[in-house]
Amino acid sequence: MSIFRAYDVRGVYGQSLTEEIMEKIGLALATLMKSKNMGSDILVGADIRSSSPVLLEAFIRGATRGGLDVVNAGITSFGVALFSGWKLKKDVTAFITASHNPSEWNGIKFYDKDCVGFFEDVNRELGEIVARGDFVQPDNVGLVSSVDMCDDYVRYLSDAFSVAKNIDVVVDCGNGSTSLSAPQTFSSVDNINPTVIFDNVDPLFSSRGPDVEAENLQKLKDKVLETGAAFGVGFDGDGDRAGIVDDKGQILNSDQIAYVVAQSIFSEKKGTMVVNVECSMAIERTLGEYGVKVLRIPVGHTFMMQKARETGALLGEENAFHFVLPEYFPFDDTIVIPLKIAEILSKCEKKLSEIVSEFPIYSKKRISVDCSDDIKFEIIDRLKKRFSAQYEKDKVNILDGVRVDFDEGWILVRASNTAQIIRITSEAVNEKIRDELSYKYKKIVEDEISDI
Repeated sequence: MSIFRAYDVRGVYGQSLTEEIMEKIGLALATLMKSKNMGSDILVGADIRSSSPVLLEAFIRGATRGGLDVVNAGITSFGVALFSGWKLKKDVTAFITASHNPSEWNGIKFYDKDCVGFFEDVNRELGEIVARGDFVQPDNVGLVSSVDMCDDYVRYLSDAFSVAKNIDVVVDCGNGSTSLSAPQTFSSVDNINPTVIFDNVDPLFSSRGPDVEAENLQKLKDKVLETGAAFGVGFDGDGDRAGIVDDKGQILNSDQIAYVVAQSIFSEKKGTMVVNVECSMAIERTLGEYGVKVLRIPVGHTFMMQKARETGALLGEENAFHFVLPEYFPFDDTIVIPLKIAEILSKCEKKLSEIVSEFPIYSKKRISVDCSDDIKFEIIDRLKKRFSAQYEKDKVNILDGVRVDFDEGWILVRASNTAQIIRITSEAVNEKIRDELSYKYKKIVEDEISDI
């Protein structure tokens, strides 16, 4: 089924995703958990979308029919739901959401007992169980209880951060789920003075779109400049991603945000940072002086959380604005990023824009080559072998597509999981070298396609 994707389940409510399907997903989870001895206790919450309450009820019906005991966290933010499952030590935590998709969409994300999201193979297996209708039939239905741990979540975060002087922050909830938790959280941390906008829950996201693209952060930018705040933060629909605007109104990219946090963390303690294969080479170049060990991982926040847990990494970045700071949470609740930035700014004399200016922005470009689904992964396999033989071992990364690093730039060739294309991403110290890399490897990909 097409709604079962690499890292979650997602579809348009009333079309590809209905209460009947969601009930079957609950049953499928129970079936999967029994077959893999994953336990029988789960927690589930849901975002603020109009369809979330009925989908939440449907999922619980299916899960309990399958014998799972369910703790219902209700309508809440992503962070509160994952925090609740983590603190209560549940075998699986589920959150009904379509993240940053438009209001008519909905879906569900699953996390295991270690707070690592389900991988593609597990989500596909759930889809296959739903398609077959081969569900577990237990002797007894599961029990349902309710919990509200928002106050515990707020207290946990207010105790975790120490902001040494007054920091003014604009908090843009975007009418989404963080409206239910972010204003209280920022207000609870001593010396953070929040100006909150768009904190009225609105399933239609009328104030701005639920994504954190630059076009949706313009009003946040305006409010930061108007108030003279140290920075601003804008959350997506469910609260697992956020955009940051500095004191000059500059909207930061993921690499810049990661650098701000990393230069503080690693100046105090040596350790590992995990970043995906699409993140900038500026990460290694700027953090090398701190003795940071940078590990490249495949694209996808599930890989980020898994590798951070496996390696004991101090920070993880996935360049679609997902971050993990395991010192606070083992999952990607992005509220820890602005809280950490406030803490950092309160203990140094620099403004956020001044810290960001230390991080170089290299020229990056992404192009695509049309390629049939039948051969696109074969092309990538051929290129992995070709480049591994052609270049030094430490210059080639084949974890996700194939990336080759050079002295003045890098190239990444990946097959799209959803479209009939191969993407070629290049980054270099200037546009000329970037374009040379793009042209050269586009030609190589085209030649490989023609050869097959």
